[in-house]
Amino acid sequence: MFAPKRLLLKKIKDYKINFSAFSAGMNTLIDDVLMPVKYAKKLFNYTVKDGALKTGMGFSRLKLPKTDNSFETSEVEVSAPLNNSKIKKFWHFKFYSEHLGKVRHKLIFHCDDNSLNYLLAVSPIQANFQIIVNTENNFPGDISAINYHLNGKDCLILFVPSQNRILVFDQDDFTTIFEDAPNLTASAVHNERLFAVNGETDKKTLMFSANLDPTNWNINLDEAGFIDLRDERGAINKIIPFNDYVYAFRDYGVTRISAYGSQEEFSVTQLYTSSTKIYGNSVTVCGNKILFLSRDGLYAFDGFSANKIALNFEDLIKDNPNEFCVGAFYRNKFYVALRMDFKDNIQIGCEEGEFINNALIEYDLETGNVNLLRGVDIYDLKALEEGNVSKLVATFRGENGMYFGQLDSSGAFFGQGLKAVWTSPKTNFGFANQIKIVKELLIKTQADCEVVVKSELEQKTYLVKANEKLQRIKTNVKGENIEISYVSNGGNIAISCPQITIGVVQ
Repeated sequence: MFAPKRLLLKKIKDYKINFSAFSAGMNTLIDDVLMPVKYAKKLFNYTVKDGALKTGMGFSRLKLPKTDNSFETSEVEVSAPLNNSKIKKFWHFKFYSEHLGKVRHKLIFHCDDNSLNYLLAVSPIQANFQIIVNTENNFPGDISAINYHLNGKDCLILFVPSQNRILVFDQDDFTTIFEDAPNLTASAVHNERLFAVNGETDKKTLMFSANLDPTNWNINLDEAGFIDLRDERGAINKIIPFNDYVYAFRDYGVTRISAYGSQEEFSVTQLYTSSTKIYGNSVTVCGNKILFLSRDGLYAFDGFSANKIALNFEDLIKDNPNEFCVGAFYRNKFYVALRMDFKDNIQIGCEEGEFINNALIEYDLETGNVNLLRGVDIYDLKALEEGNVSKLVATFRGENGMYFGQLDSSGAFFGQGLKAVWTSPKTNFGFANQIKIVKELLIKTQADCEVVVKSELEQKTYLVKANEKLQRIKTNVKGENIEISYVSNGGNIAISCPQITIGVVQ
């Protein structure tokens, strides 16, 4: 007779894993095996705040004040009179009204039907008007504009390179035309001269107007002139007046121009050479720094040198076509709309069709915090900050291109919720070559969400209903490497207290 053998049962030891309150943000540069679980390998359309995942950035229809002394607003409607044409670029025209004795504001905007239009930024009735020049309202191509004080009046100077025209739009809606002007782009005012680039023919020549007259481009020692910048730094794409100098941001570097007194006293200094392309439309003055997007990420320029800002997801930006990115500075944050490759099979918002840009990066200059909006194709982006108006305003490609939008914290694009995802690295939690069992997870959420638990062996999705109390979700997912995702689709999101319990097979 034989004695029965005991079954050898493997021991399982439990561990509780906290996700460090989501505070570390996203990192796509470190391999999953090496990355601590405090980081996300995927994070978009959430805002990380107060130790929780909260409702992310979004856009809604622009609302502007009805009067100067009231915060009552009305929704801007421009689609009907424009016959559904799409808004492209726009500019904030600020001027002192002698008639009213106060500063007034207009939004000037260029549409894809080649029309120029404007609307009052403060008005009891929001309506737009066409800018008609000699019974003509056809301004093709790209247009640039700048605020200026000319002949005792505030005005907006618009450059129409395709027509060799300069338009001067003043507070009385009267537009003066200057024909046979240079094909000017990338303009800036410094010491009462207008600096610009002859963008259609020669983007390596910096031109400047006569002193006190931005419409005079007669080249001689007493009037207008030019500076030849032919070297390895390439074309001039943006001109910025900063710290009493003019800075020319070029394809691969930055040039500083000292422009005081007569032309003979102008001087040029080459300050910075970049190994990757600088995108001119992103170059933005942000307080005491200039921020810009390069092919390999964000940079901060202090007037002498440029330093890279660590986003920790530069691989999602690198090598994407970002010639149409656009930057803005608003409430001490730098925003840049751009194209990113998220390297997944998800399609959000504009990604379901053709798009140019599909993301908006928000970088807080004070804290260094970064938030990311995904799924919106932004055409133009500007801060509207005057009096009782404080908005970050955008225009868009696609079906909402006939509307102005304002940045908000809705997590939606014109009412349509944007899918938000936080995904942990696929990790072994420090127990290599050992099987784990995800036994349960703890979560507190103010909106319905999904929790996806995934391993190399299986994947399970758990629907978690909104509840003010901490919820305990029983799970049973096995595998060596575990990945957790929190997925939401709009609503007043606040996901906090993330913790899982895993059993490690000994």
